[in-house]
Amino acid sequence: MGDVAAVAPASASAAQPEHQIKIVGLVSNEGANSEKDRLIVPSIDLTKVATTLPPEYKSIRGYRASALWSAVYALLCVASAGILCIVVSWWPQLYTRIARVRTTLLEKADVVLVEDGHGVVEECKVHEELSVSWFEFKKQRYIYWKQTRSFERVPAVLVEACSGATKRLKSGLSSSVVAERRAVFGVNAMELESQSCLRMLLEKIVHPFYLFQLISVALWLYEVYYTYAISILVMSIFSIVYEVYSQATNAKQMQDLVACRVLVQVLRDGGTLVEIPAASLVVGDIVLVEQQVVAADMLLLVGECMADESSLTGEAIPVTKQKSIDPEKSVQGCHKSSVLYSGSTVLRTKGNVWAVVIRTGFSTNKGELFRQILYPEAIPFQMVSDSYRYLIALSIIAGLIAIQRVYDAFAAGSTVPDMLISVFDLISTTIPAALPVILTVGVGFSLTRLRKARIFCIDAQKINIAGHLNCFCFDKTGTLTSEHLFFHGVDPCDGSEITSQPTSQDLDYALASCHGLSVVDGVVTGYALERDMFASTEYMLNASHEILKNNQVVLRYCHRFPFDAALQRSSVVVQAINETGNYRVFVKGSPEAMTEICESASLPSNFECRVEQYASQGYYCMGLATKVVTTDATTTDRAQMESNVKFLGFLLFVNPVKPESSQVIQTLESADIDVRIITGDNALTAMHVARQISMRLSTSMVYVDLVSDGSPSYQLLPSSTSWLPAGDLSKLLAMDYDLTISGSALEFVKQSSSMDLTNKLVLKTKIFARIKPQLKTWIVQTLMDSGLCVGMTGDGTNDCGALKAAHVGLALSDAEASIVAPFTSRDKAIQDVVTLIREGRCALTTSLLSFKFMVMYPIIETTGVAVLNHIQATFSNNQYLFDDMFVVLGISVLMLQMPPSKTLTKARPPQSLFAPRILWSIACQSICFALFFAATLIAAERQPWFCSLTDVAAGRKHCYEYHSSESGDMTFHSYEVSIVWLVGHWQYFVLAVALNQKDPFRESAWRNLSFVLYTAAVGAVMVLLLLWPGNTLGVEWFDLETPLPFGFCWVVGISFLINLVLAMLMEACIQRRAD
Repeated sequence: MGDVAAVAPASASAAQPEHQIKIVGLVSNEGANSEKDRLIVPSIDLTKVATTLPPEYKSIRGYRASALWSAVYALLCVASAGILCIVVSWWPQLYTRIARVRTTLLEKADVVLVEDGHGVVEECKVHEELSVSWFEFKKQRYIYWKQTRSFERVPAVLVEACSGATKRLKSGLSSSVVAERRAVFGVNAMELESQSCLRMLLEKIVHPFYLFQLISVALWLYEVYYTYAISILVMSIFSIVYEVYSQATNAKQMQDLVACRVLVQVLRDGGTLVEIPAASLVVGDIVLVEQQVVAADMLLLVGECMADESSLTGEAIPVTKQKSIDPEKSVQGCHKSSVLYSGSTVLRTKGNVWAVVIRTGFSTNKGELFRQILYPEAIPFQMVSDSYRYLIALSIIAGLIAIQRVYDAFAAGSTVPDMLISVFDLISTTIPAALPVILTVGVGFSLTRLRKARIFCIDAQKINIAGHLNCFCFDKTGTLTSEHLFFHGVDPCDGSEITSQPTSQDLDYALASCHGLSVVDGVVTGYALERDMFASTEYMLNASHEILKNNQVVLRYCHRFPFDAALQRSSVVVQAINETGNYRVFVKGSPEAMTEICESASLPSNFECRVEQYASQGYYCMGLATKVVTTDATTTDRAQMESNVKFLGFLLFVNPVKPESSQVIQTLESADIDVRIITGDNALTAMHVARQISMRLSTSMVYVDLVSDGSPSYQLLPSSTSWLPAGDLSKLLAMDYDLTISGSALEFVKQSSSMDLTNKLVLKTKIFARIKPQLKTWIVQTLMDSGLCVGMTGDGTNDCGALKAAHVGLALSDAEASIVAPFTSRDKAIQDVVTLIREGRCALTTSLLSFKFMVMYPIIETTGVAVLNHIQATFSNNQYLFDDMFVVLGISVLMLQMPPSKTLTKARPPQSLFAPRILWSIACQSICFALFFAATLIAAERQPWFCSLTDVAAGRKHCYEYHSSESGDMTFHSYEVSIVWLVGHWQYFVLAVALNQKDPFRESAWRNLSFVLYTAAVGAVMVLLLLWPGNTLGVEWFDLETPLPFGFCWVVGISFLINLVLAMLMEACIQRRAD
């Protein structure tokens, strides 16, 4: 009887003796009065615990509802004018701490506060159904066990032997058992919380940034800045609506991916076949398999079918599923060839196919994939944290300027309301209103370009991370090489030539039968390798799994053992029509796997030399073996069938390199992106392919593997084929050669060497061969832990873990939306690796550039406003509007459309907003602005025509009419306002041109026609305002009622040209020095 155990978290049971629990009773319906009696059995014998699922939280605290404290919370919300409600929306756990009462007894809790490993706290409601108390955290159910006084993580899995499920084939589950299991495990649905648009809108509105914007808009409306305030309000609404729309669209896409709305036929209550929705399935249900989407993970008990698993694995070839044949094996331990996975599609069934539900909901294989998407491992993105530091720095500057403004206001005799309004005006200029639009729209442009290139993305944040990639790992077969392996022939190892038409009957039968092919609608389907091998024979296959020759049945299948990645082989059991009572077993697999099961006498004396010879020539080499048995193989286990077999020869396949692979690898390596190959193929074959694609490798390579005695040895290929003992593995690091290492050798290194030595060997290794799927994932994680930003691409099931683990994974799949990786190449083109990196670098550079622009924007505007406020002046509504809307927002959005450069270079975008080139750029542009700003003001003050606002306000000069209260107690008519405004918006133009010079990551700005035309149009308007003082546009639209003298305007214009040239030169020098 199988057991499942969960470890009680220490925080929940610190005061209790250590206990564990067993979950039993899902094996049999006997010996218990209720389902709960069968499910919960206390046990102190830890040796009998079969499976442990530790909690995914770090700490847990229980709380009870309290009418008194709820009333206190309501009063506090009223007393704070709703501020507490807003703060609670930012930190929801505050509500729990204020409005509820803490309890140390978890069984008394109505809600629990759960903290995960990253410090994120979440409130989870405790539910009770049929005396089962539970809550859900990260889509996993936690049930309260009285024996341990803690909540245990319980997956929705069936734990029993195959024989137990088989016994229910005629009866199914009773309604009472179904109800109890549903109470324990929940419904069979991957439910994603769907927030209403209203709720999402409210959450966005009370976000600190947008809340700040709304307060600013209210203040500006009070100041009669109607046009500007309404414009900012519209812009904020647009940004909020865009974000809500994107969030709702992404949520809808995710819900469509997880939704399963099929009807399923199940046996219930003594054998009645009923049709129920997929969500009503429970573990242990007996299901009649039909040609439709699979609603849960199921184990086949009767029959055979074919399924399409491309949406889960990226592998487009349908797979054949056969019933489980080991009655004593746990349903969770059966081979995947007997399991139908939730989300796959059954294409064909052979007769009535019955299966038992073994996993439901988020406990299914598909559910676990989606949990990884919903709750990914935190990959730190430096730009996010850096952006907050910049905003803090700007806020500090605004605070200091605000203090100065308070002093000036008191000195000028301003009223307190006017002073507060002007102070808040200064602060509001610190955080640019266009910032969220810029940050979201830029990624949107990148997504659009990727979609046009038929690269689909389910995690937009990974686009910028792709710009940091400095290491890329490739699967070999189907990625660097063709998807198809073409049959070259068989080497009988008897001195005869390689042939595709062997004279030996054993080889002839082996080629005809040792495969997993099926016939669907009259067409032979299966792996291309096996189709090509079978096509070389003179045999035919029918839908009844019979092999024919000249329209006569020759062989009939008794059983197939599909390829097992752990065993590295597959086999079939067939019966020849003219051999009654005898059965032939044919096995094919990797040469290494064949040496373990073949009789030694049947192996050729030069077995290893032949394998190395074929592998070094680029052949995909497999061994072929046979034996004759008299026992019905359907009642015999696989290990017995695949033992003591006679070696027949080598199967040779050609796997041509894709024509574009060489160019892709050379492009990456010329850009100093480290390239690795991680393959399950032979090391020599992998090295041959690496040479074919011109991968940068040392002339000779060190190949590390385990020799016959299990010790690590190495060869220096191709100069020597002698095996030398590796001894101290650290000496391999000192060799001036690239490494190739086998999976077995790498496992040995992991177990016997220090972590530091292991990591260094992984970093030095260029080719990883004979690597199993789990080890692929470990290699990628190790490279990431070593500080590399790692990308991974692959096309099959074996790559799923590595694709998920990498910083950026690109699945070569024709599925429109694959959950295998954040990016999917619909064309299955390896060139998309380069496309993705180019787009990533472009997106990252554009984000950095736009952020620089948006940092300089408040510096320029805040400086100008602060200088004017010092003399009781400010900008007018239309002046604010023109700068913020038409200059800054228009230019900054259009500059985001710059397409990526067509080439990859060695240059890399900065990894941080505090990178030297970013800091130097901001510092130099700020100094340049300060110099020209100050020089223009000083030059104006020394002109005989200049009248300062202070003199005009005091009545000492009468150059223009003084308006004392145009904005509070300030004016926007003075020479100072005209000069500061003209200088300010010209600085935005200067920045737009200087920052958008050609760089290694984006196309020339001239390719962005909309940006060029718009910037030119804005420049033309500003030239008109500057060089035609007193024109109608300037006076009536931009309130320039104190025009500057014509001669001085030309001087200012020339200084702006000097400013532009200097800014461009500084930016070019910084860029060149960084590159």
